[in-house]
Amino acid sequence: MRFKNPFMVASATPTKDAEYMKKALDAGAGGIVAKSVTFEENMQHYVRPRFTILHKHGWPHVFSNYSCEFLATYSPEKWVKEIKQAQRYAEEADAFLIASIMGLTLKRWRTLAKMMEEAGSHALEMNFGCPHPRELKHKTGTELGQDPSACAEVTETVKGTVGIPVIAKLTPEAVNIVNVARTVKEAGADGLTIMNRYPALDVDLKTGRPLLHSTFAGVGGPWMRPITLKWIAKVAKEIDIPISASNGIWTWRDAVKAIMCGASTVQLCTAILYGVKGLKVVGDFVEGMHKHLDREGYKSLNKIKDLTLGQILPWEETERETLLWAEVIDERCNGCSYCPNWCFYGAVSMVEDKAGKRIAKIDRERCDGCALCVALCPQDAIAMKGKLPIFLGDYS
Repeated sequence: MRFKNPFMVASATPTKDAEYMKKALDAGAGGIVAKSVTFEENMQHYVRPRFTILHKHGWPHVFSNYSCEFLATYSPEKWVKEIKQAQRYAEEADAFLIASIMGLTLKRWRTLAKMMEEAGSHALEMNFGCPHPRELKHKTGTELGQDPSACAEVTETVKGTVGIPVIAKLTPEAVNIVNVARTVKEAGADGLTIMNRYPALDVDLKTGRPLLHSTFAGVGGPWMRPITLKWIAKVAKEIDIPISASNGIWTWRDAVKAIMCGASTVQLCTAILYGVKGLKVVGDFVEGMHKHLDREGYKSLNKIKDLTLGQILPWEETERETLLWAEVIDERCNGCSYCPNWCFYGAVSMVEDKAGKRIAKIDRERCDGCALCVALCPQDAIAMKGKLPIFLGDYS
């Protein structure tokens, strides 16, 4: 499958029916993953309310989306009609339509797979990671996704049923995603989606009642990007299989990082649901990525794919001998006096400069070079110095 661009709209509310799948395609997505379909009726009926946000004061930069929306509201028979219509839209848009399925028995996995293939899906995504259905009595959702042998059994069954590519969407709840990834590849999976959200719990401070609907919910958001990147890189270093990145992708920068870590495509959901542009943000991702490639002199996306993998060192090989230290940029310091509280080496003190202005001063001999004060300074008034390249990130 060769996508016109690496951005797909993930299996979630924005792909809840053919109408919205068309909107996703019109926004420029290279592919869409339809909302997961199932035979289980209790996964088709939603609770209300089902969306909230944690750490709202950090929005739109760092926050947690907290929600409990189950699978497609359509029965599989009715969902076939939506898939057929969406498939026509995808063909017109030169894009791919991937159907997402979740079953409770091997027979139902087989039936759903065949129905979606016959409806015209270009590929299938097996949902091994939805954070909600694990609360049911049967093995599905994250409970299934934590069991490599169960995932392999489902993968082998689905792969033996259809002739289109089969992708496994993995859960972060697995003890080691690499083991699950290796097992499903051996069972025939053509690709992986890494990864779904975490099951979680938050409660009302006064009553202790669980938020929203008095049970567990799924949590995700921009803060999950480093976790997602870790698992993408770990899988990509060990297993030769296409990876689609999902979770923690908030800006085009996050998408570029995912591709550098080994992803071939990137799925968008949080940026659509919790941003201010809705599906129009897809265009921002496409534009931002292309401008970045041009700015950095990369002639194609392939030039940055896997760029990070060769730079990940085993822990025992990391540099420890070269000394680094922090220095205050006097003209930026506003004398807030926070930094002495962050230093556990007694290297930071507050002094008066020649003009009588109170500023921080760092004793180079006592400074350990840990960079905590550099990262936390609200004025960006402290810089690292030394003979090594220093990568502290852009703090975004």
